[in-house]
Amino acid sequence: MRARRLEIVDEYVEDGRAAVYTTKGMVVLLSELATTAWTVIGDEWVTATDVAHLLVKEFGEPAEGMTEELTEESLRSLAEMGLIQLEA
Repeated sequence: MRARRLEIVDEYVEDGRAAVYTTKGMVVLLSELATTAWTVIGDEWVTATDVAHLLVKEFGEPAEGMTEELTEESLRSLAEMGLIQLEA
């Protein structure tokens, strides 16, 4: 799986958390983990594996393991909010 950002209107980041104003007129508040993932995803495609490695580096390995699966789940959530585009 890979991801890239969709167009947004604006974003505001403070204390490791972001508020993103989407082109659909929604404001989405992101957790620190989601904000970190959001910062690594740009206009160019990035793999879920690359995002997972950054998240592990920043937050440590998840207690339940399954780093790649949890990252993909988080990316699907960002896609559902209209923030990123996913490709299998």
